[in-house]
Parts: sequence; C-alpha cells; structure tokens
Amino acid sequence: MTQPKTKPRTRLTNADYMTMTPPENSGPRYQLINGEIIEMSGASDAHQVFLMWLCSGLLLQVEDLGIGEIRIPPYDVHIDEFNTYQPDLLFVSNARRHVFNPDGRGITGAPDVVVEILSDSTRRRDLNEKLPIYAANGVREVWIVDLDAATVAVHSGDDPMFAPIQTFAASDTLTSDAMPGVAIDLAPIFARARPVR
Repeated sequence: MTQPKTKPRTRLTNADYMTMTPPENSGPRYQLINGEIIEMSGASDAHQVFLMWLCSGLLLQVEDLGIGEIRIPPYDVHIDEFNTYQPDLLFVSNARRHVFNPDGRGITGAPDVVVEILSDSTRRRDLNEKLPIYAANGVREVWIVDLDAATVAVHSGDDPMFAPIQTFAASDTLTSDAMPGVAIDLAPIFARARPVR
C-alpha cells in the first residue's frame, strides 16, 4: 500500500514576515526562525530588569566613546532570507551603519553584537537554532545571558565553532573586542535582576 503524499511545508521568508507583522501591529511580537513564524512570550521581571540596566550602562559608554548604536526590541534583525530575529539587545558599530534599513524598520544583515537573555521558553531556540545562524551570517559576538547561572557567555565570530571564548560571572567586569573601551560591572546588574520574592 502506498502512503498518501504529504504537501511539503513551505518555509516563510522575510518578505512573508514583513507582510504578516506590519509596523502598526501592537499585539504579540514574533520572530522568523528557519522559515517558521514563532510568537514570543512575555519576558520575566528578572529578564526586563537585567536588560534595562545592561542597556543603560551600554548606552552611556557607547555614546561617550562614539563607537556605534544600541537597539532593543521590538526591533527586527533580518539576518538572512528565512530568519528575522528580535534579540534582547544589539550593537551596530559605525563601520556597519549600512545595515540600518532606510525605512527605519530594523536592520538587514549582521549587527556587531547581539545579546540574548535565556528563558525557559527561549533557551533551546536561542542556543540550538539562532546561535548557528548568527555565526553563519557574520555577527562578531553573541552574549548569552543565563540569569539562573548568573553568567554572560561571549561567543565570538572569530571562532570557527562559535564556541564561548569567555564566560563572565556576576562578579566580573564584562569587556568586548567588538565594543572597544566598553566595560560593564555585572555585579549590580545581576543583583538587581534577582526575582522579587
């Protein structure tokens, strides 16, 4: 007996994503991961507090140094034809300003630095699906923040395996080859991001 033929699943593209998520959409946020639209769940309080304080520290230093631009979501990163992400934070150096879209809606191409804060709902996709796509498309560094372990693992595009080249603990000062001159004291940020009991 022959099996009925199943219709192959169509991979969605960035063009599909743009049509399905118009700028005026004030509802849920989405990402396009390997051709599949994924709805993003709301972030935890610890996630938001960590992001807010990391962003404030980075903004001040990046502005003072004059080395580039910081963005936070909702902000589309069209990384390749089948992947549009909304990382928790990104940095684009002055040398890569050409990746900003002329319509002001996100970027097309690789930012210099991407920050992903892991959660139970995103951990698998962030590490197993998004990290290799970032690596294949020229992102210089991906910072993986693990709030449970109180660490920031820096993955470098200079490493062929895109393995973490350094892991910073909560007591460390984070530095970045992709953001020269930036130094972030992680202790007060992790301390503020502890869940409210």
